[in-house]
Amino acid sequence: MRAQILSVVGATLASALAFSSPTAALTPGNEAPQASSTSPGVQTPAKAATSTAATSLDGILTTATYTYRIGSSCKGYEDEIRDGAAYWTGMFDESTDSSATPVNCRTDIFVCGQTKRANGCNEGKGQRITLSTKTFDFALLAAHEFGHNMYKHSDHDCRSWDSDAAVMAPIDKECSN
Repeated sequence: MRAQILSVVGATLASALAFSSPTAALTPGNEAPQASSTSPGVQTPAKAATSTAATSLDGILTTATYTYRIGSSCKGYEDEIRDGAAYWTGMFDESTDSSATPVNCRTDIFVCGQTKRANGCNEGKGQRITLSTKTFDFALLAAHEFGHNMYKHSDHDCRSWDSDAAVMAPIDKECSN
């Protein structure tokens, strides 16, 4: 796996970037990638090029690129996994390298860490990602789990493509307007 490169900016800049709440936008400049629709009712992330810089909830500016490899258990879901990784534009590269984060799929709800019923799991901030096909938006679940390399859950009520914080919502249910 490529070495993570972390840049810590001076205390003044770090405190200026700190967020008061996890519902704040998670990317620098409050700019979240916009969703685009490829088929009726299905939202997938736009693939616009942006910087690899991300600001964590504690306000530390980080620059990192992560690699992942899609396991054979995800046959038929590869494009949705790539769409989920692409949400974090420039942060994730698909690889065949054995040291890249393995991404595997399951057809059930499973135990992840201390969570008794999970439809996705990112163990060790990118050591292994597991995704359940029993979810309302598989690409969004993938984006959420890839996002755990950098962020914790936000306090949004439901997961959506509306913002980085919405992607990081702990609840996997369709948002109602």
